Amino acid sequence: MADNLFTMLSAYKQGSGATPFENYCTSGLAYFLKRGHRMLRALIAHAAGTGSEELALVEVQPRLAEAGVADLLLTYEGGKRVLVEVQVESGADESLLPGLEAVAREWAQQPAFVMLGLRAGDVPAPWLPITWMDVLEALDDDPDPVSVEFKEFVLRDILGLGEVPLDEALSSNRLYALGGGAVRRFFGETGRYVNSASRPLNGQFRYLGTTFAPDGAGEMNYWMGLVNETVPLGEHYHLMLASKEKPLLFPVDQPRATGDWKWPHWTGMGRVVRPVTPAMYEGLLERTKRKE
Repeated sequence: MADNLFTMLSAYKQGSGATPFENYCTSGLAYFLKRGHRMLRALIAHAAGTGSEELALVEVQPRLAEAGVADLLLTYEGGKRVLVEVQVESGADESLLPGLEAVAREWAQQPAFVMLGLRAGDVPAPWLPITWMDVLEALDDDPDPVSVEFKEFVLRDILGLGEVPLDEALSSNRLYALGGGAVRRFFGETGRYVNSASRPLNGQFRYLGTTFAPDGAGEMNYWMGLVNETVPLGEHYHLMLASKEKPLLFPVDQPRATGDWKWPHWTGMGRVVRPVTPAMYEGLLERTKRKE
């Protein structure tokens, strides 16, 4: 794997269990590990129990025999290996993990298994959890400009903790991250969500946002995000919440741009004239609490 950040970010194996965005995040993390970032190396070493051994090799998306492609494999000077599973959203597919574990246990020295994701606990054995918030803390005091940019990327594009201007909401992962982060904070880690958007028309969307279920066992009967104000489509968007079954607080009429979408219950925060914030999303989620 090359030391050049941009070469690393462009590397992606089709057929792997990772999405391109997940691999992008993994490659960014691997870049700092390869460059010797002391606090990030210490974070993983502590979780994996590698002691003071130096990290010798960082591999992104290595193939583990017939088990498939892993996210990240770290090899230390004493020979110990650490398999790192990287997740960037709730409900990630974990079906490949048992096969990866089986291959790794055949190595001469027993490996460690680390899961980097959004959950601080409740991960399947034998995986040991660290979180993207831990990564943020490890980067916290690093003045290097690239580290500062990666910290902002983790904060906004993975954790959804920063405000999102309209142009970034329409052209990046940040609105989806914002929606997912709001669902996790409001409903807990059992909340499930997926990115949902209309097909773009000349670079414009009728709607884009997050479809979600407050209860991990329930159906995804809610959606929140941006809806275009006019038909034909214009430049202005409203921030809205929709419900398939249950009425919402402060109901409004269904917007014209979603006319083919047969969900009856809608509420809105008005036209987006300032950046969308976590507080605005959580204000919308409060409107799911209507008592009948």
